[in-house]
Amino acid sequence: MARINWIRIGYHLLFWIAYLFFNGLVVCVMEGQKINSFLLPAMYREAYSLPVKLAFTYFIFYYVIPLYLDRSKLAILVLMSVVSFAIATLLYRVQLWGYFTYVEPRSYAFFGAQGVILCVFDLYITITSAVIIKMIKLRYKSQEVEERLISEKLQSELSFLRAQTNPHFLFNTLNNLFVLARKKSDKTADAIMMLSKIMRFVLYECRAPRIAVADEAKVIRDYIELEKLRYNQRLTVDYQEVIDNPHASISPLLLLPFVENSFKHGAGATTGDVIIRILLTLENNQLKFQVHNTVDSDVEPAPNGTGGIGLKNVKRQLDLLYPSQHSLSIGRDNGMYKADLQVNLNEQ
Repeated sequence: MARINWIRIGYHLLFWIAYLFFNGLVVCVMEGQKINSFLLPAMYREAYSLPVKLAFTYFIFYYVIPLYLDRSKLAILVLMSVVSFAIATLLYRVQLWGYFTYVEPRSYAFFGAQGVILCVFDLYITITSAVIIKMIKLRYKSQEVEERLISEKLQSELSFLRAQTNPHFLFNTLNNLFVLARKKSDKTADAIMMLSKIMRFVLYECRAPRIAVADEAKVIRDYIELEKLRYNQRLTVDYQEVIDNPHASISPLLLLPFVENSFKHGAGATTGDVIIRILLTLENNQLKFQVHNTVDSDVEPAPNGTGGIGLKNVKRQLDLLYPSQHSLSIGRDNGMYKADLQVNLNEQ
């Protein structure tokens, strides 16, 4: 059994009480009566014809307006509107005839042109006022539904992007472990332990929509140490961080793909000495993240400088999570591949 919505009923009662009050004022003005002495009789007269207006209004609400949403039933909508208006006008005249015959006896011309026009105008004002309020309510409700659907769509896309990023990250890291295993390196066990720590973070900590910047920085440091096990003296990593608020929140794994990309397309795709410079700063909730790495001059840059799937996902996440709150520059300059990111972490 459906619950009675008393709040909604209360709003409808307030509307009709206000309607009677303002119509009573209009009657007082039109008939030149004093408001303090004639307002209640005028409201009573209006209340006498209220059942017709109620029936007409709610018929329009629940039978005609729904047809407005179905464009294929436009002809039925117009026909029902015209017929219901004509019937309401006729019943309105009948009620006024009864009122002026038995309650307040006076001469009454049932088909008088002036009286019919006034009835039509009164019904038109009534239904217009009610429908305007109804349509405003429907519009706000439609906006709420639309905003909720957009939010759900964005959340689904974010979940998809993150679900794509995690296997991509694991795939690249396992490739590194494969190289160590083939070399039968003594560092393989340490690398597996470091990978286990990182994957624990990826699988469990990254479920939250936001994590502390300090946690993101820690996984970056762990990833750097993991990658160092693969390369020898030809790799130089300069990592620096300046964080004034370690508890500031950021979307998880937003920065790590830039670091991963620097190793994959820097150290992994370069035969000579490699330099990777990483700078992470956070001051007054303004995050700056720079990742620069050397690249061979004969290596073709990625289309549009976007890199692989990891960076494409990060760019899309930035657009969804920090619209108009970030800037990202990716490109090559003097033998260096540079990714410079700035994000405003102030909560909106």
